[in-house]
Amino acid sequence: MQEVQQSRERGRDLLECRRCGARFPEGRATTDGWHYACPECDEGQGIGDGLRRV
Repeated sequence: MQEVQQSRERGRDLLECRRCGARFPEGRATTDGWHYACPECDEGQGIGDGLRRV
């Protein structure tokens, strides 16, 4: 079980906000699967621009 958690933390499922530094699962950052925004500060938007994959 710990291996699955570590895989999620390194894989495409985890994002980091370039504005506030928050880390969160990809699912928390989108409602439609196309548009992404930081659920913590709402300032980091778009994968590659305001958000990056961890």
